Amino acid sequence: MNQRSIAVLPFDNLSPDPENEYFSDGMAEEIIYALSKINGLKVIARTSSFAFKGQKEDVRIIGNKLGVATVIEGSIRKSGDRVRIAVQLIRTDNGFQIWSETFDRTLKDIFELQDEISILVADRMRENFGHMEIRDSLVSTKTSNPEAYDLFLKASHHFKRKDLVDVKEALVLFTRATELDPNFTEAYAYIGETYLHHAGFNLISAKEGFQKSREYAQKALAIHPNDMRAHKVMAYVHLFHDWNWEAAIQSYNEAVAAGLSNEIDFITNYYIFIQKDYDLAIAVAKENQSRDPLHIISYWWLGLCYYLSGRFEDALPAFEESLRIEPNFSEALRWKGLVLGYLGRFEEAFETLDKAIALTNGEGLVKLDVMTVKVLSGEIDGVLEELENSHYIDPCDPAALYSLMNRPDEAIHFLQKGLEEKSSMMVSLKYWWVWDNIREDERFQEIYRQMNFQDHKAHRQHPSNQQLVITQSSQMGEEECAHFLQSLRENMTLEEVVTDTNLTLRSLAEQIALHPNKLSWLINMKLGQNFNDFVNSHRLKVFQTKALETKNAHITLLGLAYESGFTSKSVFNEFFKKSTGLTPKAWVKTHRN
Repeated sequence: MNQRSIAVLPFDNLSPDPENEYFSDGMAEEIIYALSKINGLKVIARTSSFAFKGQKEDVRIIGNKLGVATVIEGSIRKSGDRVRIAVQLIRTDNGFQIWSETFDRTLKDIFELQDEISILVADRMRENFGHMEIRDSLVSTKTSNPEAYDLFLKASHHFKRKDLVDVKEALVLFTRATELDPNFTEAYAYIGETYLHHAGFNLISAKEGFQKSREYAQKALAIHPNDMRAHKVMAYVHLFHDWNWEAAIQSYNEAVAAGLSNEIDFITNYYIFIQKDYDLAIAVAKENQSRDPLHIISYWWLGLCYYLSGRFEDALPAFEESLRIEPNFSEALRWKGLVLGYLGRFEEAFETLDKAIALTNGEGLVKLDVMTVKVLSGEIDGVLEELENSHYIDPCDPAALYSLMNRPDEAIHFLQKGLEEKSSMMVSLKYWWVWDNIREDERFQEIYRQMNFQDHKAHRQHPSNQQLVITQSSQMGEEECAHFLQSLRENMTLEEVVTDTNLTLRSLAEQIALHPNKLSWLINMKLGQNFNDFVNSHRLKVFQTKALETKNAHITLLGLAYESGFTSKSVFNEFFKKSTGLTPKAWVKTHRN
């Protein structure tokens, strides 16, 4: 298991008003996002860590399910403009509490508090598990208006649910937040993204949805040119509406530079439809699944990447895993039915699609999926009749089915409509195998030319969760290393430093006038220890000296351990045995005359 891994569990709402749950959830989410900015730290996504909401599961079980070495638990009590937050960091291998603290603040200090908690957690992780680069600040101020921020958290709560009613409510609340603070950049960016969902639910046309999304994303960028979410929204607008491929990837890269982690649906669509780099799309989907291992969408999207790549045998278990988590997930049933159809397992395919029809009341694209499987099984006549008597919002949907039946006239008729209506699935014309039957048709090629596709270089190399990124900023020259190693050694000869139970990497760095990132790098890379082991090795020497002094014979070994700076019996015993191969009692018995 990767030791540099963490899950932030949903904070318990201890407020008198149970509806304040949106606030406790929002705080946990902000800390998840802040910690996600740290290179080399694997942070489990919200959807998987929040799967344990309302449960009192043992942290060792949670660690095993999520594949993390540590978890954060916490509680929040909000009353008026005051908030109390209790947080603890726990190891999942043994349930040992690494750190805990309680904070009492006002709501106007909420962003400083989020930043303080995030940095404290990151520091404890680094002290226990090895070097990581930590920025001086992980959370920025969103708004100076506490009421606007409260509305923003409520809106985000609804937005993340992503069903029709909640998406509508989110738009209302985000808008009210911007009315209270006209410079609330992130709220404007969220409004832009919410309009994308409005179009997805057919609450408004795709044309209006993209137009509104562009408008609010640009409003956000006019206030703050580096807003991550606004650049993300513009990436979607450029890719699926403008068909401006260079602008799409530029906006995406700007979003990543501003702090966005992999936006799975954008970037895998780009790899599959614009670059035809199926392996990279699948690798990104797997990377996403490792960060979000209990989320049905993680497996569903991995299955979709396999499906769009034409790898049906691999797609099937991914969709089945999504259904294992949520058996009534209609989208996974739809795509599983299609995959079974392409594998020639028609009876199973129809049974699976029947379940999807029952769950959706036949709404959406499931009837089109049934027709696709019928075509694959050879039932073409009935499908032609049904297609002629059906109406589809996106003309690319019937176009794909006509292409599958090798009927270019009808397929190209609908593709032409897709071009005119700027269907988002027109991006698939470049490489997707669905269009192979009509690809050589001159009319198809004319539509293709109007899409202005170009050759594109790979956006990045294949991801690796195992590679620890250590930036150059912390590395020092040999002369500088020698100087600060000498300062460090001199400091650690002072018993009052070693036995200080409040000693941290940051406080020690301050004592020798070195940035904490550089001290972490120095201890880990030059001395081969993490900070805790480094300090405890000096405390062990203090203990050994004290234990052999006759004047201390009346003091218990545990009492001497506490005098030496150890704060936990279990940590002391474990470290002593690891360092000497003996228990403290056996060591003392061996060395006392």
